[in-house]
Amino acid sequence: MSYTIAMAGKGGTGKSTTATLIIRYITEELGKAVLAVDADPNSTLGLSLGVEIDGTIADIRDDVVEKKVDIPASMSKDRYIEYRIEESIVEQSKFDLLTMGRPEGPKCYCYANNLLRRYLDKAEQSYPYIVIDTEAGMEHLSRRTTNDVDLLIIAFESTIIGVHTANRITELIESLPIKIKKYIYVMCKVPAKGVSEKVKAEISKSGFEVSAELTFDEEIYDQITSGESLLGISTENAVYSEIKNLMNKLVTVTTDK
Repeated sequence: MSYTIAMAGKGGTGKSTTATLIIRYITEELGKAVLAVDADPNSTLGLSLGVEIDGTIADIRDDVVEKKVDIPASMSKDRYIEYRIEESIVEQSKFDLLTMGRPEGPKCYCYANNLLRRYLDKAEQSYPYIVIDTEAGMEHLSRRTTNDVDLLIIAFESTIIGVHTANRITELIESLPIKIKKYIYVMCKVPAKGVSEKVKAEISKSGFEVSAELTFDEEIYDQITSGESLLGISTENAVYSEIKNLMNKLVTVTTDK
């Protein structure tokens, strides 16, 4: 069975950056293969990983539901969908990438979500690790796209709004019938001067513990703004070092996979 890590948080908090560096940690430090899943309709994980996307689950949804393609007579609908999903996975030397994408027009994501969940259930038998970069906000939790995970990372910015958002995500997690073995809080884009006293007080009042503080980083900013893969940042990068320290505590203490 896979060890599954998922991200949660508002858009722009650093979810994709954190997910990318976790993937780097697993593939380079642990030497394990990863299925990277971009479950965000905005589809930014591929850019962070430096991977061009060939197709998405939303494309398959549109083709099948809108009957834009003829399913071969020799295939059942379910087998055809499975074949198309496997075909849409971008294979790299150390990881594979599956992208959910955005259905055309104002259409429901339910079918695409169901396809993603169904495939992830199967993928658990094939990959030691699965890393899921979710959509912005909390919709993926209420729709149970993120379900049955080993580690959920709640990413939030070092602001009062960020702390309130983390609290709302926590409340939603605890109110839904989803299986999350452990969830932690990671504060992102912390300024060089540190976290303000007001934010510290708000975190203390909320009662949760911050497992890692990721500073705003110029090297990462330069990589993102130039369109370069975040896998190319220095191994000594401060944010990457912090993520390595965090993952060493959380992942390597689990059974070897």
